[in-house]
Amino acid sequence: MRRSAWIWAVGSAVWTFDCIVNLYYRSLPHAELAFLVAVMFAIAWAYYRQQAK
Repeated sequence: MRRSAWIWAVGSAVWTFDCIVNLYYRSLPHAELAFLVAVMFAIAWAYYRQQAK
């Protein structure tokens, strides 16, 4: 899984972008949800990045 851990980082970046867009359009519930999903993806990326080959 270590070689494919980058996909979690990309997912986190996309959800962070979605959060920013929702904040721009003042959709706070959707922005909060997108932020929480981005954090979940970042945690998964950190976990899978550290696994042994």
